[in-house]
Amino acid sequence: MTSAWDQGFDHLPPYRGSGADAPSVFWPQQHAQLLQRAPERYSEMVSSISAFGIHLIDRRGIIRSWNHGAEKITGLQRDQAVGRPFEQLFPTAAIAEGIPRRTLEFVRAHQRCSDEQRRVRGDGTEFIAQTTLDLVRSESGELLGFVEVFQDVTEARQREQQLYQRATRDPLTGVSSRGHLLELADNELERARRFSEPLSVLLLDIDHLKRINDTYGQEVGDRTLIAVTKACVDNSRKIDSVGRIGGEEFAVVLPRANKQPATEMAQRLRRAIGEIRVPTSGGREIGVTVSIGVAAMRPTTRDFAELLRQADVALYQAKREGRNRVQVWFE
Repeated sequence: MTSAWDQGFDHLPPYRGSGADAPSVFWPQQHAQLLQRAPERYSEMVSSISAFGIHLIDRRGIIRSWNHGAEKITGLQRDQAVGRPFEQLFPTAAIAEGIPRRTLEFVRAHQRCSDEQRRVRGDGTEFIAQTTLDLVRSESGELLGFVEVFQDVTEARQREQQLYQRATRDPLTGVSSRGHLLELADNELERARRFSEPLSVLLLDIDHLKRINDTYGQEVGDRTLIAVTKACVDNSRKIDSVGRIGGEEFAVVLPRANKQPATEMAQRLRRAIGEIRVPTSGGREIGVTVSIGVAAMRPTTRDFAELLRQADVALYQAKREGRNRVQVWFE
């Protein structure tokens, strides 16, 4: 006997019911129940919904229906989607990784998959889709196929990322803000204790930044901050964390580094910054130097705040002894 799945719902008219009926189809459990009892009615109900993409996939992974929401989100018209494989909704890289195939296999084994996936529109651009894919069986238990509900959440995720950046990043230099760096550093200190590993911190202060601002203007001062930041990042390891914790102060958290390698890195960083030349509006270039305090975690270190205070004491000593130097904290 030919089923609605085999016919691809081509014969069914668009849903003409009231808007009050529509929300019920958004719930995955009700998708399955309605599809089991009356697949034709389900297809009618979802065809005109525009807020969500909803489509049916047969057991072979071929798209068998395509509602208005799916057209609106992807730009693919019904005749461009129905009869095509499910994988056509994914970017080339995702297909190469086998994500469409693995997704269907997961649902066959676990009944449902809720995920965020990269999908592709008809014009080739990518978007982030929040998806729920459910297995559909007949009342007798026969596998009919799948139903997927998806929504474009690209803009929402971009807004979340922007908010996260504002909350955790220094707006001028792009490295971690003070609060975020201290949070990272606390986590690193706890990890170092747990695994009995060393941890050090460098505290840098740009020498005479106020004089640079007063003489050449804030724009040159900002260029100086950005150049010093780049030097810190370029001379750090991937596991290190760099943050701006004050007007002209930066900190570099060094996991798995005791006092000796931390001091060597501080000297290397000081020399790299000493080679920086910052252009001014007058056509000349100015040099930059930094003073650096170094502190290493000991068994008696209570928290990162204590380690930072020790680095600050060492930094003060470096500035008092003439600047452009590295000073290590000693008890």
